[in-house]
Amino acid sequence: MNGKKRSGRLPALALAAALLAAPAIAADEAVATVGEVSWVSGGIGEDSRERLAALAAGFGFNLKVTFALQSGDYLSAVAVRIVDAGGRTVLETTSEGPIMLVRLPAGRYEFAATVGGRELKQRLSVVAGRTATAVFRWPAEN
Repeated sequence: MNGKKRSGRLPALALAAALLAAPAIAADEAVATVGEVSWVSGGIGEDSRERLAALAAGFGFNLKVTFALQSGDYLSAVAVRIVDAGGRTVLETTSEGPIMLVRLPAGRYEFAATVGGRELKQRLSVVAGRTATAVFRWPAEN
């Protein structure tokens, strides 16, 4: 077999494999935007956490929220509601994983997170040029 023909096939095969994998990668951690608020959630598995870290670095998210039980077990499918200082709901969604990144205008917010019918709330301040962090920890069921 001619070496040139074989080496010509390898790049074509690599390209085909990349194109087949692209829809699966693109479907994970999709950034959504409504008005001035953008968000993404995920973090189930190391690959997902790495993609979120890359998005955080390149997209200007200024709030990172983590959802877990007090035992340390992470949670997903957490209902999220963010209300601004004027009482307007700026985001209502469900986190698809234990990590949620949000880009909000600078200001004060009330962040409500609900799982299993149990709601936790935190007041958060978002400052331009800084990343705020919040951790929601639910007690174990009795």
